[in-house]
Amino acid sequence: MPRKKIDDILEGRVLELLQLKYPQREIVKILKKDGIRVSQRTVSNVKQKFGRQRNSLEKITFSRKRPVSTPSTMSKVIQTIDVNDPPTQRSIAKSYHISQSTISRIIKMANFTLRKKIKVHKLTPSNAEKRRQRALRLNRQLANNRYKKIHHNR
Repeated sequence: MPRKKIDDILEGRVLELLQLKYPQREIVKILKKDGIRVSQRTVSNVKQKFGRQRNSLEKITFSRKRPVSTPSTMSKVIQTIDVNDPPTQRSIAKSYHISQSTISRIIKMANFTLRKKIKVHKLTPSNAEKRRQRALRLNRQLANNRYKKIHHNR
């Protein structure tokens, strides 16, 4: 079965919307409102065909800029992570109201090394004081040879 040929008017309309930097889904919605039923795959085919049609050295791109990866956002994220104990990607994403994958992408573009931050419990001052007191008592008991089976290095 031969494929349907895309109408020249439809193709022109899709190219016009692509040049206005509309994403493919948005083009489908706009054309649907105008009474033209077209699939996203058809829009993609028109886009690819247009890029290949011209025998030029550089491929024509219709890609749109990501709105959250602005230079100001990138500098804020880099300042946040360029500290001794940086917060997690998830907490950075929540504070700047952007996705965690965007934070990860910004970190990679800034040539920082990605490391897994291990979750640990936070010691309150009272817990730290209790640990300090109990550790001193345990060390005294070890020094007096109360526990003979425990070996420790000094």
